[in-house]
Amino acid sequence: MLIKIQIITGAISILLLYFTFEMIRKEKIREEYSILWFFTGLATLLFCFFPDFFLSKFLVRITGLYYLSAVVVIVFCFLLLIVLHFSVVISQLTDKNKEIAQRFAILELEFKEWKEKNVPG
Repeated sequence: MLIKIQIITGAISILLLYFTFEMIRKEKIREEYSILWFFTGLATLLFCFFPDFFLSKFLVRITGLYYLSAVVVIVFCFLLLIVLHFSVVISQLTDKNKEIAQRFAILELEFKEWKEKNVPG
């Protein structure tokens, strides 16, 4: 049963890496945001190929946790960090959008006033 899960996880991680490359190539995602997806795909691929190493040696040394539920907690924390990162990016973009809309409104008003003064009619 474990080998089936490894194959499925490996296929999903390879697809994730492939689609990330394709989205960069088609300019649908910026390189700075794709780094996170590359890291996720590579980490999943490594975990798929070497599950015994990560579960019994690597994670135990880093966290001191011996159970599979600890892996779930670590993955959950990683996903929270991804959500936090994208929340920060969205907040920055929202602020930039608001500033651009305000500047546009001011320019539109100034143009309308200039047009009323300088264009007869």
